Amino acid sequence: MDISKHLPAVATLGNVAAGVAACAFAIAGRPDLAGLMILGAVLMDSFDGALARSLGVTSEFGAELDSLADVVSFGVAPAVVVGSLLPEGMRPLGWALVTVYPLCAAWRLARFNVTHNGNGEKHGEFSGLPSTGAGAAAATAVLIYVRASEAGLSANPVILACAMVLLGALMVSRMPYKHVGTVISRLHPAIGVATAAAFVAVSILWEYEYVFGAAMWAYAFSGLLAVAREKIRAVRHA
Repeated sequence: MDISKHLPAVATLGNVAAGVAACAFAIAGRPDLAGLMILGAVLMDSFDGALARSLGVTSEFGAELDSLADVVSFGVAPAVVVGSLLPEGMRPLGWALVTVYPLCAAWRLARFNVTHNGNGEKHGEFSGLPSTGAGAAAATAVLIYVRASEAGLSANPVILACAMVLLGALMVSRMPYKHVGTVISRLHPAIGVATAAAFVAVSILWEYEYVFGAAMWAYAFSGLLAVAREKIRAVRHA
């Protein structure tokens, strides 16, 4: 039995396990660990596809399993984590806002499944913010909120709920987003290594929450910037 062909599925199940762990930590009152689990799920999600392609074992089953895993880790888990931070008096409105996020994530993933192999989304580019990017942005927002609270800075958790609505809207939008893996693969190896080393160094020397947050939210807003750039070009050439 060739065990290697099952490694991508194992990585995908690790994604699911990290998403469930995030929910468990959120319920236990540890949103910091919950956010880290979601980032761990992002890491596992990047592994499964790379493993499948390198081993030549890509399949429709793997693609469907990956989408189901993403619903858990990047759809439900971020909503549960943010919802767990809502104070008692804000929960009715807060949960109403937070619930928008997993609904958009499920819609986004279903749309991706039916368009990815057809005439829809092209390799290297997404239509709408990928659920992985949205989950990572939500996780870093939670981590920054926790860090700010520990530093004595007051922050309203409803802001997090509103951020989830924004991320949900970006997921179901038609804004163009580059595939991060494709962008990295096009870099010169030396540049890629230098960039990664700088990112790690800054994360160690400074609060990693803010470094990761800046990177993830910059990606989340990159679709808006791309659309704005195209609009400006159209006006200039009109």
